[in-house]
Amino acid sequence: MLMFPTLFLFVYLIYETAKLSREKIRHQFALDAAAFVEMTNYSDFLNRTAYVNGAFPMRIFEEGYGDFPADCNGKAAAGCPDDPKNREYADILYCNGAYPRDASDNTCPGTGPSDEPSYTRPTVTSYSTEPQWRIEYGGAGTGKNSSPPTLTEPFVLFTLDNANKFWHQYDLAAEIYKLWVQVYSLLGSVEYAQVQVLQRLTTDTDHSFLQKSYWLNTGDPPGDSVQLADSFKAAIGTDLDSPSVTYGVCQKTLDFWGNKHLGGTGIQPFAPYKTDPTVQLQDSQGCSGGGLFQIEWVDPSVIKKLDQGLELSMFWNIPSKNYFNYDFAAAMRRAYPHGDLHVTIGVGGAPGEKPSVWPDPTPKFQVRERP
Repeated sequence: MLMFPTLFLFVYLIYETAKLSREKIRHQFALDAAAFVEMTNYSDFLNRTAYVNGAFPMRIFEEGYGDFPADCNGKAAAGCPDDPKNREYADILYCNGAYPRDASDNTCPGTGPSDEPSYTRPTVTSYSTEPQWRIEYGGAGTGKNSSPPTLTEPFVLFTLDNANKFWHQYDLAAEIYKLWVQVYSLLGSVEYAQVQVLQRLTTDTDHSFLQKSYWLNTGDPPGDSVQLADSFKAAIGTDLDSPSVTYGVCQKTLDFWGNKHLGGTGIQPFAPYKTDPTVQLQDSQGCSGGGLFQIEWVDPSVIKKLDQGLELSMFWNIPSKNYFNYDFAAAMRRAYPHGDLHVTIGVGGAPGEKPSVWPDPTPKFQVRERP
């Protein structure tokens, strides 16, 4: 008779502990899911920004001007390349710093002596298996590869050397200039929209995805999830959508040269002619100081913090006392003064991969969680 009540109490204690453990596991899973959902917004933003900085402009200009040769046959100026068929406008634009492309080609044809060896423009490779995408600016644009990027004002889309060595018409230069402006204006609009989406999903709504995901999986009072948002804000410090962390690097002025018929009677030679005055580039969205969008810059220190992982912690709504009048909540607070629930969430790359926004823009950011 004495053993039966003792055994019954023991079984009931196990039952009470099991209920507590079940609730703890359910809340921990809710925290894990909420943190994963929230960090996905950041990985999506970083990946899309890397595409805008590198792969998108490279693909547009390589496919648009990769088979468009610049003719220099009969040009009087010295230094005409031996094989003009391999001197496409894509190469000229790349070497002038107009767009980035595969860094395996680090030569700039059409700027050396006439006995320059033949050059074959490489085809655009598939980067799906590459650990890092070596996409960067060449020639006169190498300053854009620095961290953060540096731009020279005014930017020279086509140089005097291009006009001297090629039958490069001024009207053609003007058409390419217009397309170049349209492309980067569009890229600036796309990137500006990405920043606004990130801001709307995170800081503007006090990390509502994080809070709602936790609340929907627990059913606790909505106010309980606020401390989770506070923990996230404290861990990240300065958010990605801050103007001091993420901003557009923009070009304000531009010049270009081309051969132009300067008038007169009879057959007149074409002569190099430069834009006069210097072109003031239209303002793009995302350029706080004005100018045309070129590169979206994200502070590497914040990306490094995300890669190392943010440690989140919070308290959950523990039943205050059990059947035996034991204060679970007080005991948990003593054991875990910073929070009963913990997770480390970050954005990084798989082993061997080096995701990056700039330089070497590589869109391989993925959410990595350590419960």
